[in-house]
Amino acid sequence: MTKIALKRNLYAELLKWKREYAPEYALFLKGARRVGKTTLAEEFGKNEYKSFVTINFQSTNDTIRDIFVNSLLDLDYFFNVIQMQYNVKLYERESLIILDEIQLFPLARQALKTLLEDGRYDYIETGSLEGIKKKTEESEILIPSEEYAVEMFPLSFEEFLLATGDEFTFPLIKDSYEHLKPLGKLHKDILRKFREYMCVGGMPQAVVKYIQSKDFEKVDFAKKEILALYRNDIKNQKEENDAYIGNILDNIPSELSKHEKSSSFKLSHVNKNARYREYAGPLNWLSEAMIVNVARNVTDPSPALTLNMDDERFKCYLLDTGLLVNLSFGDGSYMDNEFYKAILTDRLHINEGMFVENVVSQCLRCGGHKNLFYIEYNDAGKPVMEIDFLIRKDRKVIPIEAKSGKSYAIKSLKNFKKKFSDKVGLQYVLYDGDIKREQEIVYLPLYMASVM
Repeated sequence: MTKIALKRNLYAELLKWKREYAPEYALFLKGARRVGKTTLAEEFGKNEYKSFVTINFQSTNDTIRDIFVNSLLDLDYFFNVIQMQYNVKLYERESLIILDEIQLFPLARQALKTLLEDGRYDYIETGSLEGIKKKTEESEILIPSEEYAVEMFPLSFEEFLLATGDEFTFPLIKDSYEHLKPLGKLHKDILRKFREYMCVGGMPQAVVKYIQSKDFEKVDFAKKEILALYRNDIKNQKEENDAYIGNILDNIPSELSKHEKSSSFKLSHVNKNARYREYAGPLNWLSEAMIVNVARNVTDPSPALTLNMDDERFKCYLLDTGLLVNLSFGDGSYMDNEFYKAILTDRLHINEGMFVENVVSQCLRCGGHKNLFYIEYNDAGKPVMEIDFLIRKDRKVIPIEAKSGKSYAIKSLKNFKKKFSDKVGLQYVLYDGDIKREQEIVYLPLYMASVM
């Protein structure tokens, strides 16, 4: 079967690093397992260098691990060992060394300071930050400051369209958004493609299966494998309570699907005696592993959105909506999965609107926005105003509501604008209809979350 190459927009960021920051800085490519980090790094090495070596710290041998600890005073020997072990010739200033899954061996990250000072080669680290901070604190490991860090997410909607051979739809979406121009007859077809994206998700394995077969059963199997890998990683890590990490992950679907609009993640639903201080570490592990997107509550919206946050009131989204579909359904058969049918045929029920909220979270993160929201309670502890997402644009706070189904209210948007009028710009409603504008409220198709 022909290998499918997925075009990733992050490639341009790697070119910028090579042009402007290497060899003084290593590039740290952060992202969840199976999100495509190694593939992108190796494609970059193949295209932009005379040779490259990938050192995978999940599978490398003791000889390689040892030289990162004991051979840094003799770098000629160090590089000769690498060349012999991997049977690849390294060329000064023309070769790339990829340190893959570096979170599994933080001593290699410490060695980078010496390697960068040597300056012979360029270095890309791939991995996540989960566990690194605690491991380095315990071992007194020095982390180099000479890192150019970029985050890698599952395929965006634009990348998904390109993977399926569609080069025309996304430019139309961008033009429509920039000029607030309805798409008319094209809207329904684009919405159908976006629903496919919700079902398949953006994990490269799942996307490739979809392109090769158009068989959702095979796509489903690929996503189950990824979730199983994450569960195995959770079980094998030693930094945090694995049961607590698993509890948070398993409760994401039920928390997102609550009928009442209380929205923030309730640890009491995980365990009636749970306290934030006990779960802060496990939540942070999931966030640093980039398995979840954690949304924080902004207590006082302003253009500097992250200055006023309530860390103990949060929402938790899965990094990929396609994975959320599988996590929600558990171990059932693909043929019995009503969520696929509901998403594809626009028959979402109110509790299934969680997929809409999750995909908006995913799109905004891919677009460089942090996941932030606003919620206000009355004296009785009942939520009286809630905004799903907040972003910053042109020095203004932009509130966004994500709506599923045919009926919805925008009372919170109006009240938010009234209360914070001097700080708020346009207000957006993401829904399944075409573009329309009613004074300062702009209604956008759901897929336009990918261009905001």
